[in-house]
Amino acid sequence: MSLLRQGKAQALTIYLGESDQWQGMPLYAAIIQLLREQGCAGATATRAIAGYGAGARLHEQGGWRWSSDATIVIQVIDQPERLRHLFPRLQEMLSGGLITLHEVDVLKYTHARRRGIPSKLNVSQVMETLVISVSLDTPLARVIDLLLEAPFRTLPVIDQQHHLQGIISTGDLIHAGVLPMRRGLLKTARELDEQSAEMVAAPVEQARQSTLTAQDVMNRQVRTVLPTTHVREAAQIMLETGLRRLPVVENNGTLVGILTRADLLQVIVTSPLMNSQVSSATQPLQHTGSLSHTPPQQRAIIEYTNTDVRTISEQTSLAEVIDELILSPFKRVIVVNAQQQVVGIISDVDILARMQEEMRPGLLSMLTSWARTTPRRPATGTLHSPHGKASVAGDIMNREVITVTETTSVQDTIEIMISTRRKVLPVVTTQGQLLGVVGRSDLLRVLVEGK
Repeated sequence: MSLLRQGKAQALTIYLGESDQWQGMPLYAAIIQLLREQGCAGATATRAIAGYGAGARLHEQGGWRWSSDATIVIQVIDQPERLRHLFPRLQEMLSGGLITLHEVDVLKYTHARRRGIPSKLNVSQVMETLVISVSLDTPLARVIDLLLEAPFRTLPVIDQQHHLQGIISTGDLIHAGVLPMRRGLLKTARELDEQSAEMVAAPVEQARQSTLTAQDVMNRQVRTVLPTTHVREAAQIMLETGLRRLPVVENNGTLVGILTRADLLQVIVTSPLMNSQVSSATQPLQHTGSLSHTPPQQRAIIEYTNTDVRTISEQTSLAEVIDELILSPFKRVIVVNAQQQVVGIISDVDILARMQEEMRPGLLSMLTSWARTTPRRPATGTLHSPHGKASVAGDIMNREVITVTETTSVQDTIEIMISTRRKVLPVVTTQGQLLGVVGRSDLLRVLVEGK
């Protein structure tokens, strides 16, 4: 459901009368219900003790008169996209009143569960309902533009009845020969030298001229879940299949949402949609074990750390760095010093951005082959540049590494991962020595095992 995160958001404020009605119920209650159904992070309705609006009249005699139709103020803070989606419906419901909107800074948004993770939370309560989809006959050019420019990485394909027919990811476009490599590399190459930009732009532009449509490149074998599926079961599916997102469909195949790993990780640290069956500060779940048992989200991250991680030194050659990068399941390589302390991290984007210009065409060709086929050892001679500045790991690594210590809680680790937009975090000792790494899939185990 793309819950609130640290950073920019918008605050929507609605002013209405307490006696206003909508389809037989108080308007303020109907609006709060709508906001909840649409997955808003939270909303508050406040009853004013005094005030007046544009339609009020002041009487010369009799002084102030307390009105039985008090002003109700509703405020909701959420992402701009969700609030814009709600505007037409809110305007329809509000026959008289005022709506304002302004930008706010979200400093922190958490509602930690005190007694573990709820077992009765359904997918419908955490999924993203604002889903952009395409039809079967959507031109390939439109599909490419959406996946390259939008924040999401997957496009559901639906028919005229809104039934899910398939799904398109950037990976599907790569395997179909439409995109040469993942979009992070594409965007980086576009912003570098002219030759690199042309190398990646040519195949993309050729694909845009194609007569293919969404149904020609979509993946028809789609794993889905129902809105009533428990979040634990959805997390288990992601762990077993390696999928990062799951379309949510009704029994008849109608698409109603998308569930991502980030949505499930938010379940561990926050709970904006509480019902009578879900734990909260005032209504915790029945605890089956000892009350002294540490809730899963408060356990140390070392319990979920992947210790099978390959490292390199600052003096490792560029060709060897790429070898290690190809073999790494995390698509990142950790750089350590002689004391095994973390001093840097390297991704394929780091290599492309920091290596000398004359070496980039060779790397881009290799990355294109790597994306579409089984990774193989790179052509070392092509990447070798004895007079260049980028020749070893220390020349290209990112030295601003965000880490967590072995005693950091699961909840704090997730919050750091989400606020910094990192998918993998090195786990270190208090002295900075590498113990392993933790990724989003590792953290999903908390949801599955946290009974």
